[in-house]
Parts: sequence; C-alpha cells; structure tokens
Amino acid sequence: MVRQLVDPAEWDLRGGWGLGDRMEWSNRACGMAALRMVLLAYGREAPTVTELLKLGVKHEALREKGWLHAGIADLATGFGVLGRAEPVVAADLTARLVHAPVIVSITEQFPNDGRKGGHLVIARGYMDGTDPDILIRDPSAWGQSHDRVPLSRLTASCTGRAITFVPLTQGRPAQ
Repeated sequence: MVRQLVDPAEWDLRGGWGLGDRMEWSNRACGMAALRMVLLAYGREAPTVTELLKLGVKHEALREKGWLHAGIADLATGFGVLGRAEPVVAADLTARLVHAPVIVSITEQFPNDGRKGGHLVIARGYMDGTDPDILIRDPSAWGQSHDRVPLSRLTASCTGRAITFVPLTQGRPAQ
C-alpha cells in the first residue's frame, strides 16, 4: 500500500522541498500515490511519490482543483502502462475491474451526503453480491484501515470520471 502522506526523509532525499511544504503536498498526493500503486501492479518502474509529484508538476498534470485525469493517464503511459481518462459510470465498474484496476474520483471516506470527487483511489476488484463490495486501495489515512466499500456507497461519492488501463496481462513487462 502506498500512502499519500510523504515520509519526511523521502521528501528531503528526493528534493521535495523544491515544491514547498511537505504536509500541504501530502494532502494533494492521492493521484500520484494511486499512479505509483498502478505502476507497481503492472511490474513497472515506480518512482517515489515525491518524484512523481515533481514529474506531475513538470508535466502540468496538476491544476488548482486537483490532478488532471488525462495528465495521470499520460504519466502512466510514459511508464509503459497505457492509461486513458474517460467517464465510467459506477454501475459499470465491476465489468471494468475484471481485467484491470481503475483510478476513480470519489470524495474521501465515501460519504453519502451528496459530495462528489476531490480524491483519487484505486478500484482493484470486487466481491459479488446484491451490493458488490468494491476492493479499493485508498492512499489516505482512512484508507489504511479500509480495503473495500459497497458499490452503493462508492456510487454516492463518485464523479463518474476515471482513469482506465489496459488489462493487467497486456501491461506487464515480458519475463
């Protein structure tokens, strides 16, 4: 599990101080932590979160409102994992998860109060049922102790924007 809270030693070692305050950046690092987890899942080179933050800023993948999905997809593609920013209706998520993880835009902790978006997590699979549990990797502090959420709860905070990837079998490097 990759956390969005950047370790102080990593921050210093990788020159994160050039970006500014580590804690402020840690609060904005969900997209790069999710990207790092995807790269690891595909067996690719996975720079540290600090290095990915610097790369994302360099490639203008971050705006005032947050990470550009297309920017994250382009970064993934640059590391050899074809990614694409596209709409994904939450009801279609289980079909997408059969072959590949999906980075989805949700509200942190998946509230059911009408808020949508602002945080990126990886949906990595599901457990069948009338309200399937979506298996997640959430780089936030809350996500360290939560690895699944019912589809209905995800749907309530999901924007419908996502980053999809080629099937895992196609994205892994040759052995």
